[in-house]
Amino acid sequence: MRKPKNLKVPKLAVRSKPREWIQPIGRKPRMPDSNTFTFLNLSKSFRETGWEGAGMDRLWRYHLHYFDDLNAECSKERLAIHRVLVDDWIRNNASFEGVGWEPYPTSLRIVNWIKWALAGNSLEPKWLESLAMQTEWLSERLEFHLLGNHLFANAKALLFSALFFEGEATHGWWKTGTELVHRQMDEQILGDGGHFERSPMYHGIVLEDLLDLLNLFKAYEHAMPGMSDLCPKLLLKISAMIDWLRAMIHPDEGIGFFNDSALEHEPEPGQIFSYASKLGFSVSESIEEESKSLEQTGYVRLAKEHAVALIDAAPIGPDYIPGHAHADTLSFELSIRGRRILVNGGTSTYQNNLQRHKERSTQSHNTVEVNGRNSSEVWGAFRVARRAKPFSRSCELGGNTASVSCSHDGYSRMCERIVHHRNWELQAGKFRILDRMEGRNAVGVARFHFHPNLQLKQRTDSIWQVEGYDHGVLFEVIDGLGMVEPSTHSPAFGRILENQCLSVSLINGAAEVSITWD
Repeated sequence: MRKPKNLKVPKLAVRSKPREWIQPIGRKPRMPDSNTFTFLNLSKSFRETGWEGAGMDRLWRYHLHYFDDLNAECSKERLAIHRVLVDDWIRNNASFEGVGWEPYPTSLRIVNWIKWALAGNSLEPKWLESLAMQTEWLSERLEFHLLGNHLFANAKALLFSALFFEGEATHGWWKTGTELVHRQMDEQILGDGGHFERSPMYHGIVLEDLLDLLNLFKAYEHAMPGMSDLCPKLLLKISAMIDWLRAMIHPDEGIGFFNDSALEHEPEPGQIFSYASKLGFSVSESIEEESKSLEQTGYVRLAKEHAVALIDAAPIGPDYIPGHAHADTLSFELSIRGRRILVNGGTSTYQNNLQRHKERSTQSHNTVEVNGRNSSEVWGAFRVARRAKPFSRSCELGGNTASVSCSHDGYSRMCERIVHHRNWELQAGKFRILDRMEGRNAVGVARFHFHPNLQLKQRTDSIWQVEGYDHGVLFEVIDGLGMVEPSTHSPAFGRILENQCLSVSLINGAAEVSITWD
């Protein structure tokens, strides 16, 4: 293996066999056959792409180097293929160049190879040398420029290698990794248990990272100094994150589409809860039936009998890393009797293209767009200029009617100093949404995006029936002018589905709609 001149190959041995290792979450298989990879709902022949992922977008190429399939469901059936694959990666990625050597895919690959070894698979001497070399390479290239979940993944990889190996280099990895995990848990996990990027998908990713670390620390108990100090904090943070995730899922047990979020991409909440249970956490199997305000992240769960509304009264994310933010302030999603009715636009791609721009836009979310502008100035693939800031957030969650009110200043950058005010009211069999614009010359449109399996049938000038659902659901525009428009919903990477959107033009700066059901 060729290496940079200033990079030393660590002299290491594999630490003695750990105590019980709990099998982590298994992804869906990524290799339908020995020559095909399926990532992001797109399958390609490895003969065509090679390790550089020729012709594929960056995220697909990242996945190629993660090696998730080593620990995927039914992975033992592909053991021979996996051993060839690991050997081939080492042989063809010896130059320390290309996407596979970027810190994030390197971090995930290190963890996956070690998980694979802890599951009982033997690693050949040159594989162990490569693993040590990858960790040393990573230790000098931590993603302080990106921070967030990337930096946490870097720290996690250092800790996995520090405990899997023993030798002088592991002490530096352990020191750096533990210091980072301590600091990043305090910074990234807010007081209500939510991840500070305010994406349910990334919340699940970081929660799985913490569960993996706890699993590792239990397996290698007392192997390194300071483990007893880190474990109590891990336990507290994991417990809070579980509670937050339970509040932010629909009755179908899937996450809501806020900021960059997609189904199928990462483990489902149920898988995370099952993993946590195996590690000793008490996780209720029932769906959260009570309304809940998540004060620090800003989200609210409204629940009343057969309905659940997830409400975004939150900042778009940390000021210094808003890359996964959408212009979705004061948006919401709605489920009735276990079925999703209203959904935000979702995420199908991270490429800097028109689809990415559309999915991040205000018009793709269940909120109000003013003068054809976004509430936060999202641009590029991961950039945001001026941002909407919510204020005057108020929740009344008891009694017969649960309500939330909030405003944001995202349109105050316009010369008219426009402010959007929104109220949600949920009671048995009825959900009301009231919008009001403050400021001159505000042309506002409130959009309500319906799940792709549903269709709207107009009954009167102001009432639409939701079809494709067993229970009667009516959508009434009480104040405003409604019309049905075609739209798209992206439930997963690589998947774009047609759906319907009911747009309601505000009249004299106001609109009111009502959704009722049997």
